[in-house]
Amino acid sequence: MTENEQKQNLVRQRMQKLQEKEANEFKEHLDNLNDGVIAIILTVMVLEVPLPSQAGVSYRNFMGSIFIFLVSFFVVANFWYDLNRLLLVLNRVTKKMIINDFIFLAALSVIPMLTKWMMLRPSSLAVFDYGIAYFIANLMKMIISANAWEEFFNEVDGSPKMYSLRWGRRLVIVLALNLLLIFLAYVMPRWVLLAYLLLTIYNFFYPEKTIVDQKIS
Repeated sequence: MTENEQKQNLVRQRMQKLQEKEANEFKEHLDNLNDGVIAIILTVMVLEVPLPSQAGVSYRNFMGSIFIFLVSFFVVANFWYDLNRLLLVLNRVTKKMIINDFIFLAALSVIPMLTKWMMLRPSSLAVFDYGIAYFIANLMKMIISANAWEEFFNEVDGSPKMYSLRWGRRLVIVLALNLLLIFLAYVMPRWVLLAYLLLTIYNFFYPEKTIVDQKIS
C-alpha cells in the first residue's frame, strides 16, 4: 500500500468515526430536546388554569378548567411516554426522523394555547381545533414509529415487511377514529373532550407495540 493510499484510508476511517459520533450525539440531543419541550408544555398548561379568585371565574368554571387541564396533561404525557418507547431502541437517528420529530413537537406545542381557549370558552370550534392538533401529533408519532422500525431493521439487516402491513392497518384505524372525533367536536364538544381522556387512558394501558415488546423466539 502506497503512502497516498494509507492517507486516504486514514481520512475515510476518521470520516466514518465522525459520522457515527454525529448520529449518536444527535440521538442524545433529540431525547433531551423532547424531554425539555414536553416539560415546558406541561408546565405552561397548569399556569393557564384560571383561579376562582379572579374576576368572573366561579368555582364551577375553575373545576371545569381543571378537568380540561387534566385531559391535556394526560394527552401530552402519554405522547411523551410513547415517543420515548419508540426511540429507546435506536442508537442513532436520521435527519428524516429529526424533521418528523420537530413537526410532532410543533403540533404538541399548540395544545397549551388550545387548552387555554377551551378553559375560557369551551366552544365547538375550540374542541375542533384541539382535535386537529391531536390528530397531527398522533399522525407524526406514527410516522416516527415507522422511521424507528425502518432504522432498527437497517441496523440488524432484517426485513420490515411484516411491520409495514400492521402499521398500515393501525394507520387506517387512527385516521378514522381521529376524523370521527373531529367531526363530533362540532356536535358534542364536552363529550369529545371526555373521549380524548378515555382514549389516552386506553393508549397508556394498551400502547402501540415497539421493538422491545416483540417476543424473541
